[in-house]
Amino acid sequence: MNNLSITAIVVTYNRLNLLKECIDALKKQTRVVDRILIINNNSTDGTTNFLKSLHDESIVVCNLAKNIGGAAGFSYGVEKAFSLGTDYIWIMDDDTIPDPCALEAMADKAKELKDDFGFLCSNVRWKDGSATNIPSVGSAWPDKSLKQLIQVETATFVSVLVSTKVVKRVGIPTAKLFIWGDDTEYTTRISTKYTCYFVINSTVLHKSKTNLSNTTIVNDTDKNRLKRYFYMYRNLIYIARRYHGSKDITKTALSALSYAIKALLFSKNYRFRRFLIVLKGIFSGFLFNPKVVYPD
Repeated sequence: MNNLSITAIVVTYNRLNLLKECIDALKKQTRVVDRILIINNNSTDGTTNFLKSLHDESIVVCNLAKNIGGAAGFSYGVEKAFSLGTDYIWIMDDDTIPDPCALEAMADKAKELKDDFGFLCSNVRWKDGSATNIPSVGSAWPDKSLKQLIQVETATFVSVLVSTKVVKRVGIPTAKLFIWGDDTEYTTRISTKYTCYFVINSTVLHKSKTNLSNTTIVNDTDKNRLKRYFYMYRNLIYIARRYHGSKDITKTALSALSYAIKALLFSKNYRFRRFLIVLKGIFSGFLFNPKVVYPD
């Protein structure tokens, strides 16, 4: 693993201070990141000028002409990293701040596993130290727990390591998922073909505004974020349809419907709007069918 190259992908939009902190953390990794690929989603907060001022051969910047969304940004980034040539791709948002040993811990486990895995993901913590972006565990989760590895089936794009040989087989993230659920779909796609692991001692800080593990459409106080839940529920239904059976489809749909009803009854504001967002997401999920794209 020490002789293999690793490219970190960071998708950013209008969070310059967090992006600076993320880049600084990547540059301080005890296992050197060979290339940092920044996908700038047409930021308007000075990010573009900052990136132009960087004079570092290890940092490659892609300034996009428009904001294509988070999912498309990751899709673009993975395909770009693949085309530039690398052995591993380390995927993250701009508000991901890896601990200095985060990559080294995953690289050590990749070597220990002899590259026989689909993806590795980090132990994500929020600003108060609580767990967040918690992956779903697999049925054989305890098998390698004594080796600091927990089998998982999904993860979020807050520190995911995947090899380009896996990308070649499963394709790139699906751009048309737009946001919220694109990472779940991609990691599910991988875990259906490979065993994947949560690396307990690879720690990263997720500087999101709230701990998303405790936030739902019922209690989310950011009205500008409510429309994103349409994509989340649409994508979850699509994932259940594509990778799971009728039992899981029904379970996912009923769970989404329960949140719609809770939002209508208990949310402090925009109750009917929240209710309709979930319903539209559910119905759209049964019709949504984007194609998987493979890197050239």
